[in-house]
Amino acid sequence: MRGKTKGGSRTPIRGKGWKRSPTISTDKYKTISKAILNSLTRTPITFSEVVKLVTARVKSFDGSIPWYTISCLRELETQGKVEKHRKPVLYSKR
Repeated sequence: MRGKTKGGSRTPIRGKGWKRSPTISTDKYKTISKAILNSLTRTPITFSEVVKLVTARVKSFDGSIPWYTISCLRELETQGKVEKHRKPVLYSKR
């Protein structure tokens, strides 16, 4: 059955200016987004640094942590919980 996972529920990932919203497992979204929010401060850091911090907080994750991190960052940015700074691209908590 397409679109279903073991847990069943899916979370849409919205990006600023996107026309489509792909979905990911809600359990994975919750795990990674919680790790992101617990890792970020108001001091901007690079995506690579975000991934290192998330990886340190997440144990036994089934999937690509960098891929899920960028997906969750985009949704958190859309929600206004994370700010994406440009040139260079850096992330921080709002």
